[in-house]
Amino acid sequence: MIILVSGATRTVGRYPHLGRLVAPRCGNAIDEVAGSGRPWAADNDAFSAWDPERFWRMLARIAAADRSGLLWVACPDVVGDAQATVNRWLEWYPQLEYLGLPAAFVGQNGLGAIADQIPWEDMAGLFLGGDTAWKLSGEAERFAVEAKSRGKWVHMGRCNTMKRIRHAVEIGCDSIDGRSFSAWPDTWIPKGLGWIRMAKEQKHFLIHR
Repeated sequence: MIILVSGATRTVGRYPHLGRLVAPRCGNAIDEVAGSGRPWAADNDAFSAWDPERFWRMLARIAAADRSGLLWVACPDVVGDAQATVNRWLEWYPQLEYLGLPAAFVGQNGLGAIADQIPWEDMAGLFLGGDTAWKLSGEAERFAVEAKSRGKWVHMGRCNTMKRIRHAVEIGCDSIDGRSFSAWPDTWIPKGLGWIRMAKEQKHFLIHR
């Protein structure tokens, strides 16, 4: 499992097993991120500052960049509302598809009630959003496991604590992100990498004991 970090370019450069994350308000040049040789992905700022025009401008820059390392672009979602997120997917996914961009579907609270509407065939990955309770719920775990069984990338957003990181490892997430890794990179990146290593060792022990 890798940490996708927004910004903190100098610190990220010291750790070979990190990825990069861009977003509509991100200050990093997308060409530089795309050319870094690291895996990278794009968020949509729906959690705190959704702006369709700014998102469109980011998509245009991504479409023009080297996308060989691009994991996914988070299709616009509605925080805490699975049905509204599906509706927004139906609006935005055709536009990402037209640009040739791999789209991640963002899981939100209430997804279990509308599981038949999950766009498994079209998504490149599943982004576990929602509030903390949903992110750590058995329902979210069930969808993460199903996504992995379908060969989809699984990402957990806002994963800043040891508890969340341990859970992300346990359910098989491929990547995480969190504001702490960008805001205080010299402290939180090594701390997060240590938590990932410890969680993987514990998982291995439980499987093979």
